[in-house]
Amino acid sequence: MEEKDFFKGIAHVEVPWRQRSLHVPVFYQDLMTMSAQFLAPLDRVRAWLPSRRMHPLRVTPWHGVVNVGTFAYRESDIGPYNEVSISVPFSLDRPSPLFVGTLRKGPDVPKAYIRHLPVTTELARDVGIEFAAYPKFLADITFEEEGDWLRCHLGQDDRHILTLACRTGEASSAPRYRMEIFNVLEDRMLRCEITLSERQMAASRDREDVRLDLGDHPVAQELRELGIARAIGCQYAPCVQAVLTPVIESLPI
Repeated sequence: MEEKDFFKGIAHVEVPWRQRSLHVPVFYQDLMTMSAQFLAPLDRVRAWLPSRRMHPLRVTPWHGVVNVGTFAYRESDIGPYNEVSISVPFSLDRPSPLFVGTLRKGPDVPKAYIRHLPVTTELARDVGIEFAAYPKFLADITFEEEGDWLRCHLGQDDRHILTLACRTGEASSAPRYRMEIFNVLEDRMLRCEITLSERQMAASRDREDVRLDLGDHPVAQELRELGIARAIGCQYAPCVQAVLTPVIESLPI
């Protein structure tokens, strides 16, 4: 790990929860992540967003983007578990410029609405739902390596949801990265933040470095009906640290 003092100086507060205690913010001492971004028709992506204040990033005049992120949390405050995030990057209160993330640089601190967030442990599910209204559900999530490819398999109750595969490529140094995460509870948008440490990361814009296979689960059908199209990028970081805040802002929808 490059950053030895990533958590230094951050108040790590113990709070009671059910018959145990937790710490906030949540520290992720060791995780692996792989993610990929896919074009989808702008009007359909917009329909996924629960508020008119949310505007999907316009990657082209006709397309928004859907992000599929996969995570193996090897060590964290809430134990080891795996997770898959299906999310939509967006801008708040005003439409984004055209060609964001392709010809134009993306926002320094991106915003993402989480559509689905399956996890592999009851603890990760229950904490996420109760503390921040994350759309979590229990699922089977496994990773496998084959040559220079990494695959993540996601399923539930013997039904295949998706398999994401990315070519791992050659890693180089990447700086700290911060993202705002939005969930919805009743008539409010809830905002959290996650910060990733400095890390070694491989990134590619070659569509041939990404493969997405959709199954027969309702979530897969939802993605299929969205009209998900070609990949525009992928990232892989074998070892990262992260800090996830509790809800830090509540906004009207």
